[in-house]
Amino acid sequence: MTAIAWTLVALGVLALVLTQVRLRRYRAQRGMPDIAPWILNVHSVAGGAGLLLVVLRLLDIVSSGTAMWLAIVGLAIASLIGLSFLARWRRPSGRHAEHLRGDGWTNGPWLSQIAHFGMLIGTVFLAWGMLSGRF
Repeated sequence: MTAIAWTLVALGVLALVLTQVRLRRYRAQRGMPDIAPWILNVHSVAGGAGLLLVVLRLLDIVSSGTAMWLAIVGLAIASLIGLSFLARWRRPSGRHAEHLRGDGWTNGPWLSQIAHFGMLIGTVFLAWGMLSGRF
């Protein structure tokens, strides 16, 4: 069970880092939603703090209930902000709408969708594991 938690933490860190890289790299390009830098920072800080508290819990350094709830809230905030990024990033459908050009990673947001829906599922799993005392 703990191995799954460590894997989810690693995937969460990967999702946070790649979200930062991708949104900053393609900022102000046509076809990419304009996301304020402060909300991107809130996403990263909340997710990073939540993941750090989960790591401290997995290492048995911190076991307080307050830290556990802060971790759950931080991960939930990061998941919801990430999903709101994806809600804004839809394929343009108007006659004059342009698709993002030069997106060397993927065609569209499918990789980010997998990462953020996975983060949401991971948040639920980690919350369940911490609240039930499984890890």
